[in-house]
Amino acid sequence: EKGKEKGKEKGKEKGGARAGSAAAPDEGGAAAGEAGGSEAGEALTRPEAKSFKELGLSLPLLKAVQELGFEAPTPIQAAALARIDAGESLLLHAETGSGKSLAFLLPALRHISPRSKLLLIAPTRELAVQLAAEASPLLPAGETVAILSVGSAPAPREVMAASVLACTSEAMAEQLAASGAVASSLDQALCDLRLVVLDEIDCLLPIETFRGPRAERQRRAANRDAAPPPAEALLRRAIELCGSGELQVVAASATLSRASRNKLGRVLRADPLGRWYGNPPAVVRPAQLSSSDLSAVPRAVPPPASIRHSYVRLPLRTARFAHVGTVAHERAAAGKAGRAAAPLA
Repeated sequence: EKGKEKGKEKGKEKGGARAGSAAAPDEGGAAAGEAGGSEAGEALTRPEAKSFKELGLSLPLLKAVQELGFEAPTPIQAAALARIDAGESLLLHAETGSGKSLAFLLPALRHISPRSKLLLIAPTRELAVQLAAEASPLLPAGETVAILSVGSAPAPREVMAASVLACTSEAMAEQLAASGAVASSLDQALCDLRLVVLDEIDCLLPIETFRGPRAERQRRAANRDAAPPPAEALLRRAIELCGSGELQVVAASATLSRASRNKLGRVLRADPLGRWYGNPPAVVRPAQLSSSDLSAVPRAVPPPASIRHSYVRLPLRTARFAHVGTVAHERAAAGKAGRAAAPLA
């Protein structure tokens, strides 16, 4: 009887061990899902840093941050700085003004040089200039920033000497399409990349929405016939030319839509070296969103407390009469113009 009881206890222990081993894949799958940018957000496994020193930044960078007046990292910086510094490709999802720019600039500037460049892609000239202005004070002495946008085309030697290239996707695409010394220098710069940043990815990789019974057919036709946006073509060219195994891609937006995330994933899966195959960029959000369920809210971003939303309901009749009045006014103006132009009898 004692032997039977011992056998039952051993069986229970083995069953518990099997149950534990069976549960492990679920936990691993959940972790893999978070690493792949799950809708529930990226779980923060480390406590938030209270100062930039806790993030392990170099002394020159710490000095530059202190000179800029920053004392402690924001939530998105605390969540992303160490991971970008470790070489991960990430998608930063946080509200406007939360410090996303420093979240990717600070770790990137630790690893770049004229032979290991940082490419900043922005949708507008103003944003490209702003990113260049934020990166310039953080660079070591002797390193430079080159801006490529409408009205600003650096010389080939400036491109080769720069550690940071800030550009709009349209201006970069135009320069690469033209033959000459500038295009050759830009191709060489793409070969020497260390990190690519797509700021405001929803604008850089726009998604056209179709509705109605023919939506699926229209979407397929658009994907087949439409030319890719300039930012997508530039990113594809960069990952094809740059053969470094350390190349990172970081995207940031306050409205990080699911469609843009999927589109970026499709572009990275086409990498000839397979650097992101099975390992797409993870979504990183501030701590207040890390435990929230965002599966039904693809654009969930907490608005600042100072913003108040309101709406005014207009009667349908008002809009209808306003349209009719506008049309009548246009017809009357056209009639007067016709009578004025008619020749006298």
